[in-house]
Amino acid sequence: MTKIALTPILALGLILVLTTGAFSQTYFEDSFDDAAQSAKKWTPLFGQWEFKDKEYHQLGKEPNSMSVVSDEFWKEEWNNYTFEVKGNKIGGAEGFLIMFRCRGMMEARGKKLNDHPARMAEQKPSLEYWWNLGGWGNTRSKVESWGGKGGADSKDTIKDKTWQQIKIINTPKDYTLFLDGKEVAKVGDDTQKGIGRIGLATWSTQARYDNVIVYGPNGPDATTAVQKNGKATLIWGKIKTQN
Repeated sequence: MTKIALTPILALGLILVLTTGAFSQTYFEDSFDDAAQSAKKWTPLFGQWEFKDKEYHQLGKEPNSMSVVSDEFWKEEWNNYTFEVKGNKIGGAEGFLIMFRCRGMMEARGKKLNDHPARMAEQKPSLEYWWNLGGWGNTRSKVESWGGKGGADSKDTIKDKTWQQIKIINTPKDYTLFLDGKEVAKVGDDTQKGIGRIGLATWSTQARYDNVIVYGPNGPDATTAVQKNGKATLIWGKIKTQN
């Protein structure tokens, strides 16, 4: 029998392939490096959404500006996931609206929305959650919902022109919220067993979003490659050099 000697580097690579390949659960990700590919992943419902500077920008000043993940990039059975995104407020009265557990028709709130993703439009009953960060004139934050259970009222506000890390852990029984690495709240809520896609939104505010990732309980795919554009993908998250 021929024996194969493994170098330490090759052995480490084999371990990474075996472990991460078997257990990693990256459901959705977008670093916005390729605008054409990103355009396939998102369905803007209202607002002035643009792929700019390898980020996703909402440049309008209207309320209720929303963009959700397209049908082709979301599976309806995903109800146990972590959603991470970076947000940077450009201007306006409030902060970010981070959407999760969204299915069916989103509330128009007096606006004429664009067509929803086809599968999403057929879902009933509708369900919509959003973490309103820096709402009410950037005085506080809270999860609001149409059809579900809101909560997590806090005094957190959003800084202007500063990248902030947002994370939501969603399970069939509850959701947990983090801002810049700090746990803000955990809310027990088993509405529709936690199903529903993610989205990004603003309310009378202009914002930039980057490094969106959604992964399952076992964590995202592990990659340590650093690219020339300054983006690096690491275990448990993504880091991008920002100015």
